[in-house]
Amino acid sequence: MSMKEAFETFFEEMDRNSMNFWGKLPRIPYTKGNVSDELILTETRDDEGYAVWRPQLQEKVFSFENVEEELGFKIHPQIKQYFNTYYFRRLEAKIMSYEGVVCFALDSILPSTDLAKCVKGSIADGETHYIRNKVFFLIGTYCNIDGIDSYLVHVNNETCEVTAVEVGDRHSVKLADSIEDLLMNMKGIWPED
Repeated sequence: MSMKEAFETFFEEMDRNSMNFWGKLPRIPYTKGNVSDELILTETRDDEGYAVWRPQLQEKVFSFENVEEELGFKIHPQIKQYFNTYYFRRLEAKIMSYEGVVCFALDSILPSTDLAKCVKGSIADGETHYIRNKVFFLIGTYCNIDGIDSYLVHVNNETCEVTAVEVGDRHSVKLADSIEDLLMNMKGIWPED
C-alpha cells in the first residue's frame, strides 16, 4: 500500500459517506475573501454559504534535505510521503480504537502551505506532547475521545505510529501503526444508516 493509495481510500470513503448523509460531496463554509479558495469549487457555493472542496494530487515533490539538515535528524520516509502526496482541506474522520470511537481532524495541507515551515512547526514540544526523549510530529489539532476533546494527533518519527495525546493528563491512545494504516481505516464522520 502506498501513501497515495491510502489517501485515495479515505477520499473515496469520505465522498461516499458525505453523499449518503448529505447527498453532496464534502463541503466547507466558504465566504469569498474570508477563506482561501484553494481546492474549493467556488461555483458550488450554496445559499447556506458552503462549497464543495476536492483534494489535489501534488505534482512537485518537496525535498526535505534542508529541513532535515536544519533540524539535525532524518524525518521518517512515511512522514515525508504524508506531506508530499496530496493537498487537502481539514480531514474530519472517526476511527475505532481500544478506547472506543475516536473523532478527529487532520490539519490541512494546501498548495500555498510553506511545507518547510509547516514541518518544522509541527514538531511536538512540551506544550503539545509530554514525552520529551522522542520526536513527534503534530498532524491534527482536534481529537475527541469519550467526550474529551483536548487530545492532539501525533506521529512518532521513529516508528510512524499515530497516537492521540492528552498532554495535561499525560495520556496517549494508539490510533494506528502508521499514517497509511490510519488513512486506510478512517471513516466518514456522518452517521451511517
